[in-house]
Amino acid sequence: MFKPSYQLSSETITLISEISEQLGILKNLTNSNTETVPEQPFNPFDEEDLMRAHENIVDRLSEGAGRYCHNDQRIRLHMAMLFDWLTNTDEHPLIRSCIFHYELINIHPFFEGNEHLGLYWQTLLLTQWRPILASLPFEALVLERQEEYRRILAYHGENAKICHFIEFILHCLLDVILREVKNKVEDKVKNKSRVKVKDNTDENGINTSAEAQLSKSEQRIVKLLAAKPHITIGILSQRLQLSEAGINKVLAGLRKKGIIERVGANKNGSWKVNL
Repeated sequence: MFKPSYQLSSETITLISEISEQLGILKNLTNSNTETVPEQPFNPFDEEDLMRAHENIVDRLSEGAGRYCHNDQRIRLHMAMLFDWLTNTDEHPLIRSCIFHYELINIHPFFEGNEHLGLYWQTLLLTQWRPILASLPFEALVLERQEEYRRILAYHGENAKICHFIEFILHCLLDVILREVKNKVEDKVKNKSRVKVKDNTDENGINTSAEAQLSKSEQRIVKLLAAKPHITIGILSQRLQLSEAGINKVLAGLRKKGIIERVGANKNGSWKVNL
């Protein structure tokens, strides 16, 4: 069976781990208990669907819309082998989608639209792996960084090029997920504060929310704990430019309010945000 030639760097392995961790956090923040794949217009493992998708991406009246270049037999063979690999490989879905994206552009089966199609097809593959990714603007972020994207593709040295390409794509995906996690945490913090304000009205109708609302330092720490449950006091101190004693004081206040709790031992445990 055809097998693309590539090597995975230590940075790639780290990115896979970070993406998986952040997706777990995002799933918890969205209270999503379903792994149902959203309805997709194309099957990412079907070569015929790739042809149909190409018709949608380029002008239907354009020469070669939905057809490989000049019906070249070599291209047909390469694409058939690529889909065979895609269907049967046991490679991690993140790597599998990156490699297919890269190889599609490298084979360049269509007169136009190869980059757009490669990015779109990777999104379909990622969505099948983790349905929660369907709502994230992954394609838009890659297009924002198109100059770097094309510079990597123009790099001479095949193995290094593939390695850099995988790292670039995974960094884009991680950034999109981190942005969504941050937005979800901010929304949760705001909602929590509003609930506290509502619940802290005394019997005379006087609002006593001043003590219940989270301070800026508390909000920043909650966001960091939600995004990085295993973060240390030292790193929190560096990020927020507060002393470790100050960080511990804020953490104690948050624990007293029930906003956060410690899971496991102090050394190897993690933080849980109750929002």
